[in-house]
Amino acid sequence: MALPLVLFAGIGWRERGEAQEEAERSSRKNALILHEHVLKVFDTMAQVLDRVDERVHGRSWREIGESESLHRYLRTLVGELDQVGAIGLTDSTGTVRNSSRVFPSRNSYIGDRADFREQRESDAGLLIAGPIADAATGKATFGISRRRSGPGGPDGNFDGIIAAIVNPDYFFSFYQQVIGAEGESISLIRDDGVILMRYPPLEGRQGPAALPTLPPDRGLRGEIRKQPVEGLFRTDVSHVQGLERVFAYKRVGDFPVYVVYGLDQSQITRSWWRNMALDGAFVAPATLALALIAWLAYSRAASENAAVRRWAEEVRNRERLEEALRQSQKMEALGQLTGGVAHDFNNLLTAAMANMHLLGRHLPPEGQRFLTGANTALERAEKLTRQLLSFSRQDAVNPTVVDLGDSLRRMGDLLERSVRADVALEWDIAPVPMAVAVDSVQLEMAVLNLVLNARDAMPGGGRIRLAASPGPEPRSVRIEVADTGAGMPPEVIARAFDPFFTTKGVGKGTGLGLSMVYGFARQSGGNATIDSRPGEGTRVRIDLPLTEMRPPEPAPAPTAPVAGHRPLRILVVEDNPLVLMATVEGLTQEGFTVETAEDGVAALELLETDRDFDLVVSDVVMPRGVSGIDLARHIRERWPQLRVLLASGYSPESLATMGADTASVLAKPFTPDQLAVRIRSLAGV
Repeated sequence: MALPLVLFAGIGWRERGEAQEEAERSSRKNALILHEHVLKVFDTMAQVLDRVDERVHGRSWREIGESESLHRYLRTLVGELDQVGAIGLTDSTGTVRNSSRVFPSRNSYIGDRADFREQRESDAGLLIAGPIADAATGKATFGISRRRSGPGGPDGNFDGIIAAIVNPDYFFSFYQQVIGAEGESISLIRDDGVILMRYPPLEGRQGPAALPTLPPDRGLRGEIRKQPVEGLFRTDVSHVQGLERVFAYKRVGDFPVYVVYGLDQSQITRSWWRNMALDGAFVAPATLALALIAWLAYSRAASENAAVRRWAEEVRNRERLEEALRQSQKMEALGQLTGGVAHDFNNLLTAAMANMHLLGRHLPPEGQRFLTGANTALERAEKLTRQLLSFSRQDAVNPTVVDLGDSLRRMGDLLERSVRADVALEWDIAPVPMAVAVDSVQLEMAVLNLVLNARDAMPGGGRIRLAASPGPEPRSVRIEVADTGAGMPPEVIARAFDPFFTTKGVGKGTGLGLSMVYGFARQSGGNATIDSRPGEGTRVRIDLPLTEMRPPEPAPAPTAPVAGHRPLRILVVEDNPLVLMATVEGLTQEGFTVETAEDGVAALELLETDRDFDLVVSDVVMPRGVSGIDLARHIRERWPQLRVLLASGYSPESLATMGADTASVLAKPFTPDQLAVRIRSLAGV
C-alpha cells in the first residue's frame, strides 16, 4: 500500500511545480502580449499628438479657438482611432481653446492639474497623466500630453499643451479577450505607483478614486526597483485586494508605465487540485501500479500532442495575418495607383472640356446636339474621376453649403428613373432648413448608390423610403435610405463598407458603392452606419454636421468686359501642352492678351524682365522644383500688387493647408468662360 501512496505523492508534488511553472510562463506571455498592445497604443497616441501639433503650427491661440475645421479634424482623428477618447489643445494659461468634443470650446480651465503644471515648468516630453474619469462612461482612464511646439524648441517659451484622453472601452474590449477566467487582472501602473487603469474594475468601486497608489518600498514596486524592465513577483498579501497573487510585469518601451498581469494563487491551486483529483481517481491498490504508470505516460503524450496542435494553430494564425498584410498592401498600392491615374485624368478632362467649349462657338446649329452629347460624356467622366479619387482618399473635395432637403428634392426625377416599376420610392423630408457643407456631387452619388443598392436588394419589388431630418445628436442631420429587401447577415454588414466587397454577381457590382458612401460621410465630418437583419430589410444612415452658414445666392450671369477698357494681360503658367493650348485659345477669344510659361522657374524669369501683367494663372503641380503655390508666394513677396489664380484638381481647402489663398483657386476641370469670369472677378472689371 505504501508504494502507490508514495508514487501518488511524488506525482502530486511534481504536478504542483509544473502547474506553478505553467502559470508563471503563461503570465509572462500574457504580459508580453499586453505590452505590445499598450506600446502600439502609446506610439499611436504620440503620432496623433505630433499630427495635431503640425496642424496648428504657426497658428495663434485665437485662430485655434475659432477654427471649426480644426475641431472637425480632431473629431475625425477620434473617430478613426478607437483608442483615442478625446483630444484637446490648452493655451499657456491653462484654458482649453479647442477640442474634439464640442465646438466652440467651453474654455474649461485645467491650469491646476499636475500634468499641466509639470509641462509648464519644463518640457516633460510625452507625459502620462491620470487616473481621470472618462466623461462619457465615468470609467478610470488616463491621458497623454506634450508641449505645443514653439520658437526655441524644448528650451523656448511655454506655449500650451496638446493632450489626448485614452478611451477606456478600447482597452476593456481587448482585455476581455485576453482574460479567460476569474482571478485574473490587468493593470497599467505608472512608475510612481499610481494605478492608471485596472480590468476588471474593483467590485463595488468606480472611477479614479477607487484606484489606490502602491507603496514605494515594498511589494510590486520593490520588485520593480530590483528588476526595472520586466519580471515576475509573488506575494502572500497583495496591496489592492489582500490576496495571494502572482504578478508578471513589463515596462512599456521608454514610457514610465508598466503593464501588469495578475493571477490569483488560488486559481493555480484550484487547477492543481482538479488535476490531483483526476490522478486520485486512478489510484488503486498496489496491483494496479503498472496501470497507473501507463496512464501517466499516456497523459504526457496527450499533453505533448496538444502542444503540437497549439503550435500548428499558431503557425496557421501567423500565415493568415501575413496574408491579410499582403492584401492590405495590395489595396494601398491600388489606391495610390487609382488616385494618380484619376488626378492625371483631370488634366485631360480640362483640355477636352475647354476644346469642346471652343468648338461649340464654331459649329452650326445642326451639330450642337452632338456637342451636347460629348459634353454630357465629359461631365460623367468628371463624376467618375471624383469617385476614383474618393476611393483612393485623394478626392478633391469641394464643399459648398447646400440645403439638404432642396438637394434631395432636385434628385427626384433621377431617382424615380433609377428604380423599376415594381419598386415604390417614398419620400419623407422634414420641412425645416438643413444647411450642410458637403461636396454636392459626392452627395448625389452617395444617395444614388444607396437607392440603387436598395433596388437591387428587392428583385421581386418592394418599397424604398428616403428620409432626411434633424439627427439624434445636436447640430446634426440624418439621411436614411430604408428598403424592404432581403436584408444582410452580420458577417456581410461587418464588411459592407470595405472597398471592392460585394455580394452581387460578376459584372453586376464593383464593390465601390458603399465604400464611397462611407468615405463621403467621413470626409464631410460625419459617419455612416448600417442596420439590417435577414428578411427584415436594410437601413443605411448618413449623419452629417449642420453648418451655421447659409447656401449661397445664385451666381449672376457672366457679363462682357466693359467697352473702352484695355484688354487684360494674362500670364498662363502650365506644363501640360494640351491644357496650355486650350487655355490660351479660350482666353484669347475672351478678349485677353496672353503670354505663357511652361513652369514656375520660367515664369519667374519672365516676370524679372516683364512685369506688365494684370494677373497670373498657374497650375499647382509643376516640374523643376517650383510649384504653383511656391510661385504665388514668390510673386506675393516680390510684386504684391500682382494677383495669382491657381488652377488645380485639389480642393481649395487642401491647398489652404499648403499655404494657398482659397479665394484665388479654380478647381479643375473648367471651361474657358468659367476661367474668364474668375479672372475678371479677381481683376475687378
